[in-house]
Amino acid sequence: MSGPHPNPETVALLSLGSNLGRREETLLRALARLARRDGVRLDAASSLYETEPVGLAAERLFVNAACAVTTPLPPRDLLALCLEIEREFGRARGGPSRDRTLDIDLVAYGGLSIREPGLTVPHPRLRERLFVLVPLDEIRPDFRLPPDGKTVREVLRGHAGGGWARRVSSRGEAR
Repeated sequence: MSGPHPNPETVALLSLGSNLGRREETLLRALARLARRDGVRLDAASSLYETEPVGLAAERLFVNAACAVTTPLPPRDLLALCLEIEREFGRARGGPSRDRTLDIDLVAYGGLSIREPGLTVPHPRLRERLFVLVPLDEIRPDFRLPPDGKTVREVLRGHAGGGWARRVSSRGEAR
């Protein structure tokens, strides 16, 4: 893992999704697992939203959520933590996009723009995806996204359309 990060605490936004098994329970358990990790403070978690698969050959609808965390972890270490939690829930990465037990994406890390092999922040398709924007708008509508500084709410309002997100439970509650 990387050494200390020059900024002791940074707000990061994560997107979570599942379309296999007990989707809602999986997301709530993954959020709880994040909250228990050293170096991560869970500041906010959205409601759960059922959404259609976008850009992959999935057979079932997804349940998605977003959360905001404060962490001293550098972006790569936070991403590694997300991937570790995915593996704990049975996620196998690689191969074609398909159904998944758990997906956790690092969608924003403070005001940083990062383009490195294996790490792009903000997430390259963040602005196209209602299943990310709708939950983020619930918890951090005024978060400014690089590189243009538009807020989550401004990006959502300018969304070109397509896709849908239906709330299936309130924050922190399983249906």
